[in-house]
This record gives sequence, C-alpha cells and structure tokens, in this order.
Amino acid sequence: MSGNSMFAIPAGQQAGLWLSYAVVLLLLPVCAVIAGVVVGVSNRDQSPEDGSLVRQFLLFLAIFAAATWGISRLPSVQSRINPEIKVREQLSANPAYEAIRKYAPSDAAKVQAALGSEVGSGVKLGDAFVRIRPLFATLVRERLGFVDQATAVMWAHLMRDVLQQMKASDPQKCVRTLYPVRGVPHPLSEPVLSDAGNTAFMKAVADVYASASAGMRNDPVRSDPHVELQALQTEYRLVMEQMKGEFGDDAVRTKDPQWREAHPDLYCDMVLRKMQLILQREAAMAGSLLREYLRGDIS
Repeated sequence: MSGNSMFAIPAGQQAGLWLSYAVVLLLLPVCAVIAGVVVGVSNRDQSPEDGSLVRQFLLFLAIFAAATWGISRLPSVQSRINPEIKVREQLSANPAYEAIRKYAPSDAAKVQAALGSEVGSGVKLGDAFVRIRPLFATLVRERLGFVDQATAVMWAHLMRDVLQQMKASDPQKCVRTLYPVRGVPHPLSEPVLSDAGNTAFMKAVADVYASASAGMRNDPVRSDPHVELQALQTEYRLVMEQMKGEFGDDAVRTKDPQWREAHPDLYCDMVLRKMQLILQREAAMAGSLLREYLRGDIS
C-alpha cells in the first residue's frame, strides 16, 4: 500500500462494494443450504410438485442472499472486511484531523502525507497520530495569530500542562518541545502524554483551527475587546520586570541556546512562570499577549 492510497475515498468505497459482492458469492452455497433446509422443513409430510419446490427454494435463496448483502453493507461489517474503511473511521474520529481537513485543505495534505508515511512504514494509525504531534504543534503555531483571545488562553493552558509533564519526565524534553533539534526525536512524538492528555491536545488543535478560520474570515460574530499595541507592550514589560525580580539576570538569557542547554530545568521553570504571569492578566490582555508569545513574536 502506498503512503497516500489509504486516503483515496472513492477507491475505498469501490473496494467496499466489491468486497460485499465477494461476501455474497462466498456465502451463496451456505445460503443455498439454508434455503434447502427451510424448504424441506416447510414441506415436511407434503408432496408438492417439483416446480413448486424449485420456486420456494429460489425464493428463500434470494431472501437469504439479500439478507447477506444487507449485512455485508453495514458500517460495522464494512470496517471489518475493508481495512480502508476502518482507516476512514479512525481518521474521522480524530478531531484535529477533521478540523484541519475542514478548515485548511493545504495543511490537511501535509497531515495526510505524514500519516501515510508512518502507516506505510508499518506504524498503526493510532500510533501514527502520536508520532506526528510535532507537526500539529507547528501548524497551530502558524495560526495562533488569527485565533480569538479565549482560544489563545486555552492553548496556553494546554501547553503549560504539556511542558509540565515533559519537565517531570526530563527537563531536556521540555526544552526540545520548544526548540526542536534536527535529527533528535521530538518529545511530542513520543508517548509521553496520558490518554486524557492526548485527547485534550487533539481537541485543542481542532479548536485552534476553528477559531483561526473565523479570524481569517473576519467573522463579525467575534467580539474580542480591542487591546492597543502600546498597552500590550507596556504590560509585557511589567511581566518581564516580575520575571527579573524572581530570576534575576537569567530572565533575559532564555534566547541563548547554550544557556538553555546548560540549564534546562531553570529554563522550563521560567517559561512556565512567564506563562502563568501572563495568564493572571485580565482575559483580553492575557489572550492578546499569549497570541504574540506563543508564536514567538515576543520572548
């Protein structure tokens, strides 16, 4: 199977149809036996003409063949006999995939290619979704500038939870989550999140895409309070002053790669604390600051 053939919907539907035909043909002898038994039982102690027996047999055979066809077309049965349909069901059940497919076809192509590559190498689809989480995180970051303030706050809460879990496992993983290194496995591609955490991550990705889509369309329903750029800059300076009061000169060293590598534990503490300080701001200010901070426009 090629990397992308699993995503060809028409081919999957056609394959399901032919598999249903195959099921009926394979079970036709069984249907004939059952029809013969039913005819025999229904005519017990009777002596009908041969023509009548043949008509009864054909009638019951048609009924049982039709029932077999109907059962073979049930979604639950199709997912068992047609692996491609089962894959489709798994894709549709993932909210992140569905949202990206709905709101950003160009991004969906990237996700499909990544999934196809993983599945083509023998990885199960559920595990493939875990392994491409770094791609989801990258795509979200590119769209954060269009989300509403509440969605930015939501994503920040999620990322704080993720970074805390990474730090608890290994502070270096926290650093690698924010600053991936080519050739080094991205921590998000590993099974470091709980099932609940992974579910929350996928839902959050879906929420970001829905909000960003509305933002790109200048949706008039959106009612975010306006925050002036000067007020935003002033508030961020206050955040940095608080950081310097707690962490001293280290508060301005986070951009230094060598310093981050040497102090991963402290760096993660500082990132988590900065996000906490921003989240403590008034909702509109917090959302506006987080849109900039999470995209990397301010640090």
